[in-house]
This record gives sequence, structure tokens and C-alpha cells, in this order.
Amino acid sequence: MAHLGLFVKILLFALFLSIVIRYVALQPFVVTDNAMAPEFREGDVVLVNRLSGFGHNSFVVFRDEESKERSLRRIIGMPGERISVSDGIVSIVDEAGARTVQELPLFGTVALTLPGVGKIDAHEVFVMPDHATQSFYGLIDTRHIIGVPVVRIYPFSRITFFNK
Repeated sequence: MAHLGLFVKILLFALFLSIVIRYVALQPFVVTDNAMAPEFREGDVVLVNRLSGFGHNSFVVFRDEESKERSLRRIIGMPGERISVSDGIVSIVDEAGARTVQELPLFGTVALTLPGVGKIDAHEVFVMPDHATQSFYGLIDTRHIIGVPVVRIYPFSRITFFNK
């Protein structure tokens, strides 16, 4: 009978620990498009670290304010930087305006529809997909960032740990 009590305690502790990890530290996310291929493909399952910080070139999972859908994109612009679009190239200039942080080509007709953003507000970042013609580009509120992918757990043949 003592073994049964110990087993129940271990089971309850394991349940408690899994709930804490799931809702505080790690959350699974299923990639819904190929906008970040080849790094992330539609159907991939990644664990997202909800406690991790992020910076330039970090992959982030965020919730869209309007649709409430979750997406995975790369951060290319941080608060205080300036974003401009000219001749199909998006440029990111540092806060002081002293140096260009990055220049990236825009895809398809996005270059025509994305206006110059200007200075990024204190609670925003600018995100872009790696590959897409009609995928989400733009500013997101940092409060809507769920976290940073740390490991791909499915498909099993592509299990990968991510450093950023």
C-alpha cells in the first residue's frame, strides 16, 4: 500500500511539472506555411521558449492582433531603428542613423504594397518571412510575441535545436 501512495505522489508531481512547463516555459507550435522554408516547413512542430529574449534575425512565434492566428517570422528591425522601402529593397538603419543594419529584397508585389515604416516604436519589432510572395510582413507588438523556437520535434527525421 505504501508503494501505491508513492506512485500517486510521483504521478501528481509529474502532472504538475508538465503543466508548469507547458504553460510557463515551453509551448508547442505547428508551422502553418512555408514562408520560412527551408528552415521551417508547413507541418513542422517546434517547441517555443516563452521566457527567451529575442533580437535581430531571431525567429519568433507571435499572435496576429486581428486574426488571432499564430505565425512564425524573422525579426529584422528592432525598436528605435528606421525602416524604409525603396526600389524593392527594405533598409534598416540603426537608432542613431549612423549605419545600415541590414538591406533585404522584398518579394513579388509586396514591394509595391509595403509603405516606408519610419521609426519603429518602443514596443514593436519589424518581421519578415524568409520566402514568400504574399505573406505577412510588418510591425508587430512585442506583447504579442509568444516566444522563440528552441527545438523542432517533428518530423522526427528533422529534429533540430536552434541556438537563437
